[in-house]
Amino acid sequence: MEKRDIIRALRKKLRELFPNMQSFIDDRTITKSDWIFFGRIIYHLMNCFIVSPEKAIRRSKAQLNKVLRFYEKEVRVRKLALKSDLFLKDNNIDVEGLQAQLWSFKENLDYWALRHASTDLCFEYEIHLYLYYKWMDNYEFDDYYQRELLMSLMNLCGYYGTKYFSLERLETEKEVLMSEIRMGSELLRILDYATEKGSGDETIPGLDIEVLINEADAHLN
Repeated sequence: MEKRDIIRALRKKLRELFPNMQSFIDDRTITKSDWIFFGRIIYHLMNCFIVSPEKAIRRSKAQLNKVLRFYEKEVRVRKLALKSDLFLKDNNIDVEGLQAQLWSFKENLDYWALRHASTDLCFEYEIHLYLYYKWMDNYEFDDYYQRELLMSLMNLCGYYGTKYFSLERLETEKEVLMSEIRMGSELLRILDYATEKGSGDETIPGLDIEVLINEADAHLN
């Protein structure tokens, strides 16, 4: 099935499972930017579910390396900045704020370093799935139907792993995912959330990265 057809079919399922979602969009409870952010999450999940097992493994390893390098760099830069009183003074930097940021990034780095060292593969879809649940939970959409929509997306994509999933397994894995994963909105900078990547669907546009990060902050904080 083509991506365009997958998106159309999923929209139909979305209206069926969440009939009140349209009213949230109409009264701007869900803003245009936030709706685009949700579309980007779904688009990334779709891209994870349509690939072969071999490609999924390669992409998952590549993503994990990218995330790890990102947090290593962010931690290193902040440590260096805190060592230079002249730099902090010349740039009028809030030291306490920078230290808090360093602590948060260090926690995230430690988490992803453990995932990198683990023999269990960290799948590419996990980050996007985490954002999906955060978005859905923020608007208090029914948990059961959240998982049913995901199963529909997997089936529409012909995802090779669908046979290993069920609504019950998704419920268990959601609890683990939401309690363990460590990430902040800053990670969107390296995950192509602001670029379109030729979705073939004009209703899933790109959006300025700072706007997307602000939307993500509202769900992650």
